[in-house]
Amino acid sequence: MYVKGQSELLTVIMYIGLALVVGVTMLSYFSSVISSYNDQVLLSNHIQYEASNVIVNVISYDVGASTLWLLLKRVDGSRNGFFIAVDTGSQYISCSKIYVYYPHLDDDGILCNSNNDCVESITIFSGSMDKVYIPWEGSLSDFLSYSKAMGYTIGNMHICRIENICAYSDNTGICNENIIAKLNLPGDTKVARIFIVTLYSNKPYIVGLYEVLLE
Repeated sequence: MYVKGQSELLTVIMYIGLALVVGVTMLSYFSSVISSYNDQVLLSNHIQYEASNVIVNVISYDVGASTLWLLLKRVDGSRNGFFIAVDTGSQYISCSKIYVYYPHLDDDGILCNSNNDCVESITIFSGSMDKVYIPWEGSLSDFLSYSKAMGYTIGNMHICRIENICAYSDNTGICNENIIAKLNLPGDTKVARIFIVTLYSNKPYIVGLYEVLLE
């Protein structure tokens, strides 16, 4: 009887132990699912916020110099910079071809006539397009698959940071002003696609596209 009772007790303990292990495993699983869901919600909110907060307008295109001038603006008036990638129909231009105009450094009123008032953009990504993501057909897709489907340029991609000029001024009112960017394009460019990018958890996501016909 003693042995039987001891055996039953051990069996109960084993079942309790198994239940605890399964319970902890399930709790860990559901915590992971909830965490993943929360991350997806935060990512979606971030993408929507950036998509609605960055505006791009064309100022002019200098045919002789193959220079495209753009106005960029953050609706929220924040000091955050801009991330863009520029497809010229045959390649993505390097960040050394993209400049931002700093009016407070301009001493003669002529845009980008010296290295002082126009500063080169900063490369924050250069590499394969499958490392960049875009919302597409109700889910997230790698940008390589999207570009193949849309007939866009396939190749090494460069994403450039254009600094917000208000980050260098104590005058907060300047944050509501437009940012002027200068893009030096290849001479045979017929269309320029300006992709607006945001970063989330150090990964780049496309949130907008402005297509400019140059012929």
